[in-house]
Amino acid sequence: MGYKLGVIGVGNMAKAIISGIQKADIDISEIILFDKNSEQYSNLPEETCPYKISNSIHDTVNSADCILLSVKPQNMSDILNEISKVEEHAQKLYITIAAGVSVSFVSGALGNARTVRVLPNLPMTVGHGVSVICRNDDITKEDFSFICSIFTPTGSILIIDESQMNRIIGVTSSSPAYVFKFINAIYKGAQAQGLPSEGLVEAICDVFIGSALLLKQSGESPDQLVSKVASKGGTTEQALLCLENADIDNIILEAMLECTKRADELGENK
Repeated sequence: MGYKLGVIGVGNMAKAIISGIQKADIDISEIILFDKNSEQYSNLPEETCPYKISNSIHDTVNSADCILLSVKPQNMSDILNEISKVEEHAQKLYITIAAGVSVSFVSGALGNARTVRVLPNLPMTVGHGVSVICRNDDITKEDFSFICSIFTPTGSILIIDESQMNRIIGVTSSSPAYVFKFINAIYKGAQAQGLPSEGLVEAICDVFIGSALLLKQSGESPDQLVSKVASKGGTTEQALLCLENADIDNIILEAMLECTKRADELGENK
């Protein structure tokens, strides 16, 4: 028969997840969508797995076996309060993807309902994302396998303990923004030197993609590959010296620590 999946909050992440479901053989018989902003229903993926638009949170939860909570952390309490009014809400399976919001907070607000926390990232919209999942003791093997099957079509999965979830945000969820920032800095640097802009962003992206694949497939460490590019007394060595003088490693660490700090703040009392 398959699970009926309810989706509360139909933003970019939810649409990417739905798109992955549409393209894969997943045990889902129906997708039920609810968003208070009806404009979010535009640009939904082509229908291969039936989905329908719900009129309320109540109807969404009531009709589903599993509910994906794709809402902002600051809105989570209000959403959970609405869900708690649904009869038999505690018998449902819940997936939360809100940064900083713990499983215990969601589960506790829903009568100790089975809950799994997942942290996806934006590249999942092109099928190359990373979804970090924590498994709880009350989640059955069948339920956990089902949840993993939802996120596998959009990229890779990393399973960690929930105590590490806020720290991993700066590694997988927020880090695409660091990459975009670095690509933009290289692009601006090229323009500052008078290079033509046509095809430049695409070329820089290919450098990042190729470098990442090389690192992933070579079995070598990042430092080993750095040394292969940077010959003694050469151009790359001079560029790296500039980065080191700017203490780029520590700057990135500080950024990641700030990311974790903000996740902890968002999760206070959650």
